[in-house]
Amino acid sequence: MKIKLLTLSIFVFLTFLSCSSSDNDKKTEPDSNPQTSTPTIISTKTPEKTLVFSQVIVGGNITIGTDEFAIFERGVSWAETTKPTIANNKSIASISTNDFSITVNDLTGGTTYYFRAYASNEEGETIYGDEKQVITDAEPITVSNPNHFLPSAGTGKSWILQPKFSNEFDYSQGKTSDEFNNNWQDKFFNDWTGPKKSGTATTSTIYTSENSSIKDGELVYKATINGNNVHTGCISSKKSIGYPLYMEARVKISESSLATAVWLLSEDSTQEIDNLEAYGNKSNNYFSKRLHLSHHTFIRQPFQDYQPNGPETWYADEKGTLWADDYHRYGVLWLDPWTLKYYVDGGLVRETPTDEIDPLNYTSGTGLNKDMYLIISAAAQPWRETAGQVENFVTDPSVTDPKRSEARIDYIRTYKPE
Repeated sequence: MKIKLLTLSIFVFLTFLSCSSSDNDKKTEPDSNPQTSTPTIISTKTPEKTLVFSQVIVGGNITIGTDEFAIFERGVSWAETTKPTIANNKSIASISTNDFSITVNDLTGGTTYYFRAYASNEEGETIYGDEKQVITDAEPITVSNPNHFLPSAGTGKSWILQPKFSNEFDYSQGKTSDEFNNNWQDKFFNDWTGPKKSGTATTSTIYTSENSSIKDGELVYKATINGNNVHTGCISSKKSIGYPLYMEARVKISESSLATAVWLLSEDSTQEIDNLEAYGNKSNNYFSKRLHLSHHTFIRQPFQDYQPNGPETWYADEKGTLWADDYHRYGVLWLDPWTLKYYVDGGLVRETPTDEIDPLNYTSGTGLNKDMYLIISAAAQPWRETAGQVENFVTDPSVTDPKRSEARIDYIRTYKPE
């Protein structure tokens, strides 16, 4: 009897331990399906400038998480200081999509702005995206009295300076300055390195960055000789511009046989406008007193080149001015595809007749209608050797003399009528 009771007691005790162990295991066993939440996040789009200096397009992209963040408002915050919040400035998106863009208006020209996209819920909680920045373009300048030194902009219109196509060359850092490199390039826009020898000419031009500099508020070109090559300078705008426009440059051309030139050329090199093309070597009594005011239309394959070449395209004033002696203002009004007017020191000196714009129909009836890049260059033009006007550029005293071959550009300014 005692044995039976002992056996029963052991059985009950073991059963109790077994149940206790089983309950313990259930309580400490990890959850096989944990419920973790992911946060809602927002990223800021890279700001994009428009043609209006005071506008920037910026936005955000929202990735919805599982944190139950209910978006009530979305947009961009911005300020002139870092880490902008909606307490600084905000522009609210008019759409409720998670990918949105906003045009921010009324910004100040030539100013650095910082942007962050944001999203807020009804409780006033706000999340922000990463920070992006942009420098707005300079505010266009309205010429209050255009008739003082510019042609008329038209009835009820004023000339508006175009900063991307203008340059005062007032940079203490020279060509390394951001202000220069934002809108201009230290080369020909399509990497052309200059006119090469042709016909009986033996000299080529090579544009090199070492032969141009910005100092004392001017762009300065020099010439150096390397074998049968004349090294000179060339800069061009980074973008092209179309009519109507007035472009003016204040230049002291070199006292050499080199061409000092300010001109415009279409991207496909089929349309060209020459605001200034001049040769200042005073030993040549004809060219030193004349400015070539002309244009070209081209067919590239097979190559054909039209240019009006009458004596009226070579302007000389009544005073016998030697153009290399001083600075002068050279301007061209490109009013429409069939209207070119040339100005010197504010006075109209030539208007190209309409029937001389494209008489060979190389533009298929469109005239000078393509957007063009602005170019300032100096060059040894091979045709002048072929024509016997220059014996040899690389031995020409006007080219080898550093003082005589130096060209100086005070400014280039481009305006549109508005």
